[in-house]
Amino acid sequence: MLDEEQAARAAVWSGADYGRIAELFAPIHDELVAELEPGPGTRWLDIGTGTGGVALRAARAGAEVTGFDLSQEMLDKAALAAAAEGVDIRLDLGDAERLPYDDESFDVVSSCFGVIFAPNAEAAAHELARVCRPGGRLGMTSWTANPAVDELYARYVPEQPVSRDRWEDEASVRDLLGDAFDLELSSGEWVVEGSSGEEVWELWRTAVPPFRALLATLEADRVEQFRRDYVAFYEERREGELVREPRGFLRILGTRR
Repeated sequence: MLDEEQAARAAVWSGADYGRIAELFAPIHDELVAELEPGPGTRWLDIGTGTGGVALRAARAGAEVTGFDLSQEMLDKAALAAAAEGVDIRLDLGDAERLPYDDESFDVVSSCFGVIFAPNAEAAAHELARVCRPGGRLGMTSWTANPAVDELYARYVPEQPVSRDRWEDEASVRDLLGDAFDLELSSGEWVVEGSSGEEVWELWRTAVPPFRALLATLEADRVEQFRRDYVAFYEERREGELVREPRGFLRILGTRR
């Protein structure tokens, strides 16, 4: 059962067609799961599982997977996807800052652009370490800073609803996790692209939960101005038939000490 504050955060992640974005993360999901080498009997926890992109891949390889998320809507979608594939995944509702599992419960703990949204980064990092057994593996991804995009958003929301600052660079990640894990960090790139800035706007407006929640806080005239600025931002990044904006991220792999 979520408390009032948790329920408010969960609402941010509901009401959007997130599966469309999750499909675009497929290469990142594939790479992350391959690095963590799931196999029969592997006790695997996927935090911020969303629609189950990582959890499904691990379960297909025989891992005993628990998907964990703050949003019941996301878990319901993951359950439908698991049923459609005929794979068995346990799905639990809760907060990444207070995981409902015993110490050293899992061989693998993963989170693809999930746990980084927990408001208390230190608490979330502590929980990642607590539930991972000694010698167990951690696999995460986190967005790095994108000043151009942040500047665009700041015109409409002076303070971001969720701060990811503690996960945006290697030094911060090592500060959060380095005492508990031997870490391997590397850089990756994911590209946002579409046939037009308008197409990217429509994707973000309908499929990215925090973006959809942000728009709901604005008056209609502000939403329209945001749309114009957003479309122009992407049209300035046109390359031939496509508009393209690279988004950097960190791959975070670790072994529990």
